[in-house]
Amino acid sequence: MDTATEPGDELTAPSYHDLHITTADIPRARLLDLPYGLEVHCSRVSGWQLWRRAARLQDWNLLAGEYDGPDMWLVLDVAGHVIVDSRRSGETSDE
Repeated sequence: MDTATEPGDELTAPSYHDLHITTADIPRARLLDLPYGLEVHCSRVSGWQLWRRAARLQDWNLLAGEYDGPDMWLVLDVAGHVIVDSRRSGETSDE
């Protein structure tokens, strides 16, 4: 597949404006349309997580996460391209 572009071709890379979040409690919505104070984090240790900020760090609430159990599942997609879907985490397939 040739990915070269010609001068004048415009590339539009997705941004955080295109990030959609879905959890057990949040129907699919753009991050920017959700209440202020929600943060998406990703780390090598805990994977993707959605947090609700508070004035003090110890008061932050984990709302959903990639590895945080079946009741705290998280789906993230950027413009329809799924980054993580932890709803089926731990399930095995016979395929």
